[in-house]
Amino acid sequence: MLVFYNGTIRTMDPANPVVDAVLVGNDGRIRAVGSRAEIETSAGDAERIDLQGHTLIPGFNDAHTHVQWLGLMLTRLVDATIVKAPTIDTIIALYRQRAAERELGEWVTGGGYNENFLPEKRHVTRYDLDQASTQHPMQLVHTSGHVSVANSLALKIAGITRDTPDPQGGHIVRDENGEPTGVLEENAMTLVMQHIPEITEEQMADAIRAAMAHQLTLGITSATDPAVDPFHIKVYRQLEAAGRLTVRINLLAERRNGDVIFPLPEKYVSDTLRLDGVKFFADGGMTTATAAIREAFKDVGGHGIMIYETEQLADLMWESHDAGFHIATHANGETALEQVISVYEMITERKPRPVLRHRIEHFALPDPEHLERLARIGGMVATQTVFLPAMGPAYRRYLPDVCIPRAYGVRDMLDAGIEVALSTDAPVVPDDNPLLGLKSAVDRKDHAGVPLAPNQAITMEEALYAYTMGGAILSGDQDNRGSITAGKWADLVILSGDPVTTPVDDLLSLYVEATYVAGQCVYRLSTNPGG
Repeated sequence: MLVFYNGTIRTMDPANPVVDAVLVGNDGRIRAVGSRAEIETSAGDAERIDLQGHTLIPGFNDAHTHVQWLGLMLTRLVDATIVKAPTIDTIIALYRQRAAERELGEWVTGGGYNENFLPEKRHVTRYDLDQASTQHPMQLVHTSGHVSVANSLALKIAGITRDTPDPQGGHIVRDENGEPTGVLEENAMTLVMQHIPEITEEQMADAIRAAMAHQLTLGITSATDPAVDPFHIKVYRQLEAAGRLTVRINLLAERRNGDVIFPLPEKYVSDTLRLDGVKFFADGGMTTATAAIREAFKDVGGHGIMIYETEQLADLMWESHDAGFHIATHANGETALEQVISVYEMITERKPRPVLRHRIEHFALPDPEHLERLARIGGMVATQTVFLPAMGPAYRRYLPDVCIPRAYGVRDMLDAGIEVALSTDAPVVPDDNPLLGLKSAVDRKDHAGVPLAPNQAITMEEALYAYTMGGAILSGDQDNRGSITAGKWADLVILSGDPVTTPVDDLLSLYVEATYVAGQCVYRLSTNPGG
C-alpha cells in the first residue's frame, strides 16, 4: 500500500476537489482519500510518499493521439518536423541520407513537415524529393496527416499520371500544365500508401512501446489512439495479452481508408485496452485548407474536401450505432459538422441509446446551432487547444477572419453543456506535453505569443478536468479512471508545482516528477530539470 501526503492533492472529483492524503491499496486502486489523520487509521505499514509540498493529480488522459504513428516517428520514420528539418533543403538532405542506408528500390518514408513554418512557405513537391533519390520510392506526410508528398518513382508505382482522376474525398494537386506535383490531399494519399510495404508486427509493437514510454515521462497514463486498422488492433491485442501496455489505451477502429471499408471490429475491454468505438473522417484539416468550411479559405481559396456522401456515411454510422459502438468523427468545418451532427441526430432518434454517447474529434468551427444540437443529443468533443501554439501561422494564413473568434472554442463548448476532453493529436503537433495543452487552453496564445480567439479561454481548473476526467468520460471508462476517487485505478502524477496557482506564463517551468499506473511507479525523474 501507498500513502501520498504533504502536498497539494487535486482529485478532479467535484465532490471532494482537494484532499490532504490518498491511500492506495495493493490491488492498484485508490482505497481512500481524506485528511491525513483519517488515512493513517487504515494505512498500517503502507509506504509513505512525502510529496514535499508538490502536487498530485490524476494521470493525464490524451483523448486523441496517434500512439502508433507517434511511435513510428520515434523509431523508424524520417523526422521532418521543423526542429529537425527547418528548410526544404534540409528535408531533401535527410531523405538522401536515409536512402543511402537502404537498398535500391526500398521505400523511404517520413513525416512532420509544415509548409507554414518553412521559409519557402510552400509544400514539398515530387521534384524536391527527386533530388534525394530517383531510385527509391519516397513519401513524406504533412504534420496534419491530411496531405502527403510522393516522389516521381512513387507516383509511377501508384500509376498516378496527369490523366488520373481525383478519388472520392481526395485531390491530386497538379501544376499549371496539369502534371501531378506529388502533393496528394486526403483520400488521394491512399493511392500511394497502399503500395508501401507494411512493417512487421514486431516493429509496430516496438513503436507503440516507444510511444508509451515517451507518454509516461509527460504524465500521460491513458490515451485514445484514433483510426487504427485491423493490423494495429492485432498488435495492440498482442501487447495487452503479454502485459506490455504501460499506458491504458482506448482504440477507435477506422471504418474506411480510401476505397477500403473495414468491418466492425470485435469488441474488447480489459484493464489496459478498450475497443468499443469506431472512427470516421468527415472532412480534411485546418492547416492544409482541406477542412469543409462555408466561406472560402484565404490565400488558397476553395471550401475544403468532404470525405463521404451523406447517404454512405449514414449507412456506416447506423451499422455502428445499431451494433452498440461509440462513434467518433473527425469534423472541422461547418459544412462537415452539419453533416455529422445531422447523421448523429438521425441514428439516435431512430434507436435511442442514452448510454451510447457519440463524439466529434477537433470540432474546430462550430456555430451556435451546432453547439446546441450536439449538446441536446449528449454528444461529446475531443479538441486540441495545443494546436494554437503549434499551428497559429496556418490559421492566420488560411482561416476567413469571421471564423477566428470561434476557432477551437472550448469556452462556447463548455457553456453549451458539452463534455469536452483536451488532447494533442500527436504527432500532428511537435510537442505533446499536456502542460502546453493546459496553458494554451487558458491563455490561447499562438506561436508568437499573440492570443487567438481569447474569448474562448477557460480556467485552469476546467482545463485540468478536461485533460483528466474529460478523457475518461469520452472513452466510457469514467468509473475506473480520471479522478482521485476511492475505487478507481491509482493512475497518478506528481508535478513539481500546482498548475492552478502557478502563473500561466510560468506553467511550462513545471515538470513531471513521477508517474504511477495502478499504484506502481513507472517513471521517475532522476534529475531536477530546473537545476
